[in-house]
Amino acid sequence: MRVLYLLIFSAILSACNTFNVVPGYIPYVSLAPPQIQGWQKADTVGRTNVDKRRQDFQSCGVKNFRDGSLDLSNEYPGMTTEDVIRRSKAIRSCMKNKGYIYLGETECVDGKNNKLTGLCN
Repeated sequence: MRVLYLLIFSAILSACNTFNVVPGYIPYVSLAPPQIQGWQKADTVGRTNVDKRRQDFQSCGVKNFRDGSLDLSNEYPGMTTEDVIRRSKAIRSCMKNKGYIYLGETECVDGKNNKLTGLCN
């Protein structure tokens, strides 16, 4: 009888995800590389020159790289929200004009195997 109660109790707990080791684990968030690595030259995806990409971002208006997360949505003194949006769009447009494409988290991370795809260097 105790075994039966134990089995029922275990089934109820497992149905509530009590045994989930990492609740809410999303590999795209935890494994995603910094935003700057998602910007790749269209003809050299996965092998984009890191130094040239950094120079291109600076020439397009990025002021602070913030360890690769970029400052596209930073509001600097004297800027309005509309200025921030305009600046972000201008930087993205400038990078696209230089031949870059943006690969999102789902292209940089293989969520099924919990590893990077190698496309975002």
